[in-house]
Amino acid sequence: MDIAAVQSAIVVLVSLYYILVVLSIVHLIFKTDYTLTERLLWMVVLWVVPVLGLLAYWFFWQKRTKV
Repeated sequence: MDIAAVQSAIVVLVSLYYILVVLSIVHLIFKTDYTLTERLLWMVVLWVVPVLGLLAYWFFWQKRTKV
């Protein structure tokens, strides 16, 4: 695999990740009943913690809606 293919794959994966982060933030703002403090905390987690933040948000959202 040449270096250009690896760089392209990295760009695609990072772009896809941040598209999912933006969708999660839109969901967080318009579809949840979190308080302002909770929303701001989730926004920080989604932007700062790569991959795990995204997975954690959806995991805890699904857990919260089942209760």
